[in-house]
Amino acid sequence: MTPPVNTYDEMPYDSHPYAQTHPSRLAVIATLFGLSPPPVETARVLELGAAAGGNIIPVGEAFPRARLVGVDNSARQVEDGRKWVAAAGVGNVELKLASILDIDAGYGEFDYVIAHGVFSWVPTEVREKILDVCAKHLAPNGVAYVSYNTYPGWHMRGMIRDMMQYHSRRFAAPKEQIGQARALLDFLASSCRQEGPYPALLKSELESVKNQADHYLYHEHLEQVNDPVYFHQFVEMAGRHGLRFLGEARVGTMVTGNFGPDVEKALKRVATDQIQTEQYMDFLRNRMFRETLLVHRDRVPNWTIKPESIHGLHVASSGKPVGPGEPDITSEATVQYKTRTGMTLSTGRPLLKAAMAVLGRRWPETVPFAELLREARGLLGGPADPADAQNLALGLTNTYISSDLVELHAAPVLFARTPGEKPEAVRSARVRVADGGKAVANRRHELVKLTDLDLRLVPLLDGTRTRPELIEALTAKALAGELHVQRDGKPLAAAEDIRAALTAVLDQALKNLASQALLVN
Repeated sequence: MTPPVNTYDEMPYDSHPYAQTHPSRLAVIATLFGLSPPPVETARVLELGAAAGGNIIPVGEAFPRARLVGVDNSARQVEDGRKWVAAAGVGNVELKLASILDIDAGYGEFDYVIAHGVFSWVPTEVREKILDVCAKHLAPNGVAYVSYNTYPGWHMRGMIRDMMQYHSRRFAAPKEQIGQARALLDFLASSCRQEGPYPALLKSELESVKNQADHYLYHEHLEQVNDPVYFHQFVEMAGRHGLRFLGEARVGTMVTGNFGPDVEKALKRVATDQIQTEQYMDFLRNRMFRETLLVHRDRVPNWTIKPESIHGLHVASSGKPVGPGEPDITSEATVQYKTRTGMTLSTGRPLLKAAMAVLGRRWPETVPFAELLREARGLLGGPADPADAQNLALGLTNTYISSDLVELHAAPVLFARTPGEKPEAVRSARVRVADGGKAVANRRHELVKLTDLDLRLVPLLDGTRTRPELIEALTAKALAGELHVQRDGKPLAAAEDIRAALTAVLDQALKNLASQALLVN
């Protein structure tokens, strides 16, 4: 009998970091809700459905005293990941070719268990096993992350999936199926003449699919299994395994105040506990995806965040003040800050504004809370107030749960803020680019898309070359046709012209890589 084809061998899923799954982010949420999660720097981490390890290899590289194990049943992806691990020299990461069903007591105990993009896409037996693994292999204070598609949002998206599957199943090759699925949506969206929500839904999904990579479309919409659940059903399933709901990876989604005061009051009347509140908020949002954190049943979270809980955490912010000139941080004049995603937030609190000034200068570095408090008070001048710590902690926690202006980390993000004399890039990034990758994981566990110059430069940044040596190596690549160098829109051919043009841009290119947390020296 011919074994079933593994669709992830046929079309591998792009394996890259997911910042919201990082153990440091998971530890923050547990800390805010009154628990004591294991230290991230020495954590034992298990990822289910790890693909080629793109989500855990950067973590292992950043925290050499941690131990990370990834499990996947795609031979092609595991082999690719093992090559990446070996080339990057990340000895504390192990990728196992196995089914989730094969996990037994021999795997041991883990502080963090991650299952991203797996739960909804496997049969019931495997879903139950995922929760069983979380229950049996999670350390007493550990945190598990499980993402899944959810209702009510997936009721509408499920209709689109059914249509694409019906049309594409007559084609054998994955590439054909994907192309036909896209074509069907295009046809439906352009041909539906009626007015109302249905055509709007088709057009919305068409726009969404246009921006999705082939591997995502194939495994999200065309896989045989994709079973969403309501949030309350997921919590009930987890409860049968002795697990308790801790929170969501994106804490802001748990805040009822984001709906406005009238809705918040109504939710308090109809929902008797946090689980019901979460479910009603899903109804309001038409939510279709969740990233839920679980703990053992005997670990009881306190969802009323105490500001002092962040005193041991590390803070970062990409927020920039809106408007010309430097804001007045000493007065109570309101200053508006804008994040990388375009969200804005205003504050008139001098201490919080001073902290934002510190974080802005240090971005993308993280700053320990105590250090941030000290530097912010230093900017304001005058004697320290005993209430400073409480006031700043309150301002930061409120900002964290209501926007993406402030990030909290359980461990520092370490990288070189300025390029060294012999610059060195993150090794796993160098390996990734040398293997043909065009986007790499940085020390903030984000995926960074590289420019054409970066793609030639990063593999050279192994800590052995000075800037003149880098210029010579890049010039050689240009002369060999591997790098196109222009001036005023015209390609350069002479070595001395290429060398001069590269010299003019190299320092800025290195600074850009440093600002993206991609350099370690």
